[in-house]
Amino acid sequence: MRRIAVLANGPGELWGWCRPVVKAMKDEGHHVDLFLLPCQYASGAEERLARLLGADRVVSPAGFPKEISGGKSRLDGVLQLGGDLLYGRLLASRRGSPLFSYSYGPKKGLGACRLVMTACEPMVAPIRQVAGRSSVEVVGNLVADALEMDRGAVPWEENGRLNVAVFPGSRPVIRRKALPFMTEFLACAKRLLPEAQWVVLLSPFCEPEEALLWEKAGFAVCRAGAGVALRGADVALTQPGTNTLELFHAGVPSVVAVPEVFLADVPAPTLLAPLFNLPGVGPFVKRRAFRRYIAKRGFLSWPNRLARKEVFPEITGKICPETLARRFTSYAGNTEWIESTRKALGQIDGGPSNAAVRLRERIMETLA
Repeated sequence: MRRIAVLANGPGELWGWCRPVVKAMKDEGHHVDLFLLPCQYASGAEERLARLLGADRVVSPAGFPKEISGGKSRLDGVLQLGGDLLYGRLLASRRGSPLFSYSYGPKKGLGACRLVMTACEPMVAPIRQVAGRSSVEVVGNLVADALEMDRGAVPWEENGRLNVAVFPGSRPVIRRKALPFMTEFLACAKRLLPEAQWVVLLSPFCEPEEALLWEKAGFAVCRAGAGVALRGADVALTQPGTNTLELFHAGVPSVVAVPEVFLADVPAPTLLAPLFNLPGVGPFVKRRAFRRYIAKRGFLSWPNRLARKEVFPEITGKICPETLARRFTSYAGNTEWIESTRKALGQIDGGPSNAAVRLRERIMETLA
């Protein structure tokens, strides 16, 4: 039995990456210490949900400094899933343990890792540019493993209607702002697609009472997990993030939207937060920075980045609910677009299956 520290930070990494990794480690009898790291995208429910994943021990962000300064328990390896690698490097150095990383892209500190793992071949080249002598290997996409873990009742009625999945976000501040916006959106969208069934996928990080608010707005609600809900979905409306990889692996054609009105609530990088929070000029600077980011990165959603072309339409800018409804339904109501997008998703490299098991095996082989 090995003792492995697993470090995770945001909602997407915790539920989409850490959940299958902890299960794979525990299936082989290994001891898992799960460390939650500070994260600007945190929902506030991470520690509660982390305790449901089966780890032997959960350390909150507030407890991490004590682990660095006073922790003495033996660790055979440190695996960091997301976040600043400074945390993993500190813990690995303090305990004299090799550092492993699973990453979708390049980041500072990868050169300190014994092994860097990623999801699929298109992600390898950018990582190798910064990984130095560290080995970089494809193990598959952990998000696909997480989808297979979801259980519950499918929300769709078997009546031949168009099934539309809506992702309102994992952070409470975004969902609160999205609710009135999406209420107006739905009123218009229902007129344009009267036969569609509209289901909001509330993340595990939501409080139970939120379901009633979305139901009052006219949506059906599913809390069973994306892996359940997406099995019957025909099309989706979503925000950027890990959820776009869930949609990719589920083969659901999607539209990605970031109305400019939500930019004020998108967390800023730590060093830029004081600038973006300046009264008056802060929101203007943040909008400009967001536009420059899109121009530099090219795409917001992962399927588009992997394909290096627009597979999921991305709608950004000054968009009102009615405009978004008209643009979204122009895609959702187009059967040819749905079929061609499904075909395009099948042509994107998503990496091999059983990613969590492959990741575990590569770590154990390296430690042997």
